[in-house]
Amino acid sequence: MSRIERQQEEPQWIAHWQSTKPLEDKWMAAGEVHYFPCPAFLLITDGQAMWSINGQLVHAAFGQLIAVEASSVIEVVEGGNLDLAGWLIQFHAFALNNDEAFEWKVPAGDTFQQVQLTGGFLTGISDYLNEEQPEQTSRMLVEHQYFLYGLLRSLYQKQPDERQTTRAGILRSIAYMQEHYEEVITREQLAQIAGISPWHYSRKFSEWCGKRPSDYLAAYRMYRAQEELLLTSAKSQEIARKTGFEDVHYFSRRFKHMTGVSPKNYARTLPQRKIVSLSPLCAEVLIALGVTPHAVMATPLLLSGHHRDLFDKHQVKLLEVPQYVIPVELIEQAEPALIVGHFLTEDMKRRLRTIGPVLTGLPVDIAPLLERFAELFDKGAEAQSIQLRMTNEVNAARHRLKAVIEAKASVMVLRVEPFGYRYLGGNSSGVSQLLYHKLGLTLPHGLKAGKAWFNPCSLEQLAAADPEYLFIEKRVMENFSAEENMEKLMDSSCWANLRAVRNGRVFYADTRIWVDGCGIAGQSIILNQIVSGLTETRQEAHNNPIE
Repeated sequence: MSRIERQQEEPQWIAHWQSTKPLEDKWMAAGEVHYFPCPAFLLITDGQAMWSINGQLVHAAFGQLIAVEASSVIEVVEGGNLDLAGWLIQFHAFALNNDEAFEWKVPAGDTFQQVQLTGGFLTGISDYLNEEQPEQTSRMLVEHQYFLYGLLRSLYQKQPDERQTTRAGILRSIAYMQEHYEEVITREQLAQIAGISPWHYSRKFSEWCGKRPSDYLAAYRMYRAQEELLLTSAKSQEIARKTGFEDVHYFSRRFKHMTGVSPKNYARTLPQRKIVSLSPLCAEVLIALGVTPHAVMATPLLLSGHHRDLFDKHQVKLLEVPQYVIPVELIEQAEPALIVGHFLTEDMKRRLRTIGPVLTGLPVDIAPLLERFAELFDKGAEAQSIQLRMTNEVNAARHRLKAVIEAKASVMVLRVEPFGYRYLGGNSSGVSQLLYHKLGLTLPHGLKAGKAWFNPCSLEQLAAADPEYLFIEKRVMENFSAEENMEKLMDSSCWANLRAVRNGRVFYADTRIWVDGCGIAGQSIILNQIVSGLTETRQEAHNNPIE
């Protein structure tokens, strides 16, 4: 059949824009369910989240365009402090001949499809979405249609050829090893999965992976055994069986050959091993407990000065990475004996688990993170001392803020972003816990319903909240600037009428400290800024009352 004949057989349809609106905080609250009566696009302009789309676990991340078919269901699996922002664009599809509803399907052949947008295209879309939209005129409807077809064009771009190759076969066999490592696996099985002969399989596997299939599988099993030793109280015999070793004595010999110690003594040697931290916060806590990591992954633009000085002082190698990127190859070059971090997608976890044991899902709040590391590295006394010092700092700050706390003066943190505005919720982690729980400051009443870490905030919401004290965080992002939206805020009538603005109670918070640096030292810095701002301006207002 010719190309023209195929095109003639394909159903002809048109798309019609229906609505565009920013993602609300419910898109960041675990357990929330969203139903789609019509096809839609989700454009992610900041952060990340874990969703279940029609039963499939999906990592939604910065720069992605996600298309879903009608009747799709998205459940938010992970929310918390994943800092998601973006847009929901809904549309209808109609048959070209009779103007009836058309059952639109994503071109990838599933019920949804993810596409990574280029920086230039993403910037153009974001600029368009953030423009103030006038009343729905004919011109605006045309522009909406043009915008919609731009998104559809991105979706229908030719996808990479996924023909079955030898390399693809090797990757399939590796995936099988990772999923069935606790079972007996033979070279013949793996070669059959790869679709090539056993001899050819061994040779190609060694060329691409740098080791024989049997050595790769043994190392992978050992990494999982190390995780079991750190995360459970299981005995060596149980761990051996769980990781694919029938003979516990053989398991112990292989374990000692690989790690230098027996399984029984492995945990106590952790502080001497090459630890790679996937976050500055984890690295800071480790150093405070007397465990110096070998390397830490960080985005230079977001690395606070106190973290940089700390890592320089302790000679921790800095793995510089772009924002929202975890380069597995760079981490592999550091030859980690243990990888620690907060949030990792299942796909990233699988990739990292091929180069070392991985401890992920670690808390982002200091107290539980201290407790977790103290248990892992047997540093209970050190953690208790740090926690006591931090508690004393908070208590001292509460004493100095007593008048503000008792007066229930409202305190708000507004984030100015390249794509809009958001406010810090009252029941999340980091600075949210510090402000509204540890210090006991008051969030404006109208903002208490926000479930996310940072919640969408319109200028109308800001005006209604009208906080007595306002902290402004100008979002720091690679390749994007918040300056334009900062200027819009300053020029708005809403800004001039805020109590905090009229009374000189506006302060500026640094993303690198308030968001990415809110650790042990960061808490001290933030507390000083909060106390200094809220007490000094209160005294000034008392001495110079505003009529």
